Amino acid sequence: MADEVPVGQAEALKGQLESVAQQVAGILGDTSSAQELHGQISAVSNEVGTVSAGLEDLRQMVVEKASYHQQ
Repeated sequence: MADEVPVGQAEALKGQLESVAQQVAGILGDTSSAQELHGQISAVSNEVGTVSAGLEDLRQMVVEKASYHQQ
């Protein structure tokens, strides 16, 4: 059941956001629009990081509870 917790999907999303940030830099350079987009990408990435950490905590809890109930 612990493998069903989508920790990897959250990590993959962070990778996709990093890719978007690189594309923004490549297309818009160092403009105010790019800075605004980078700010939003960073904020979303931080939120995804929080979700990822929460999912990992959940996964660990499932592992611990399953071990306890198997005894």
